[in-house]
Amino acid sequence: MTENKNNITKKDNELWEAVTKTDKKYSKSNRIVFNNKTKLNKNIQTKDVKEDNFLEETNIKEPAKKTIVKKDKLKLHENLDPINIPSGISLSQAQKLQKGKIRPEIKIDLHGFTQEKANSYLKDKLTELFKKNIRCVLIITGKKIGKYGSEGILKREVPKWLNNPPLREKILMTTWAQPKDGGEGALYVLLKKSRKV
Repeated sequence: MTENKNNITKKDNELWEAVTKTDKKYSKSNRIVFNNKTKLNKNIQTKDVKEDNFLEETNIKEPAKKTIVKKDKLKLHENLDPINIPSGISLSQAQKLQKGKIRPEIKIDLHGFTQEKANSYLKDKLTELFKKNIRCVLIITGKKIGKYGSEGILKREVPKWLNNPPLREKILMTTWAQPKDGGEGALYVLLKKSRKV
C-alpha cells in the first residue's frame, strides 16, 4: 500500500471518503498541524488583567450601556389596589377616604352597562371630571354574586381599568366604599389635582 506524507494509507482515505460523503465539505481545513519547525509565540502573558485594561489593550469596544430616558408622561406608577394604601398619599387622607369621610362629589353608576361600554364611559367620564378638578368620585359596579359565589365582571374589571393609562396617571387612590355607599359593590376614587397650564 502506498502511504502519503501524513502516514495515511489509500484504504484509510477511501474509508474516510465513504463515511463523510454526505457531510458538508469546507474549502479550508480547520486543523492546525504543528511540526518541529513551527515557532510558538513566546510573548503570551498569562497574568490576570483587569477588564478595563484588557478592553484597552485589545482594542475591543465596551458594549454601550443602556440609558433609560424618563419622560413625565411615561412615569411608572404602582398598581392601585382597593385594599392597600399606595405611596404618594398621606396616611390621614387615605384613612379619611377609606372611612367615607371624604364625600364623593359625583356618583357614576355602571349598572346596566356592558363591559366594553362601561370601560369607555369610565375613561371619558373620569378624564372629564379630572379636568374639572373634581376630587372624589363614587363608582358603583354592583356586587352581582352568582349562585356559585362568583363576583360580577365589573366589580372585578373596574379596579384593573383604573390601573391602565390614561386613567392611572389621574388617580391618587382607590378603596372599597363604606356600606352606606354600596360596600364592596362600589369604589371611592380619589383623583389627583388637575394642573391647568
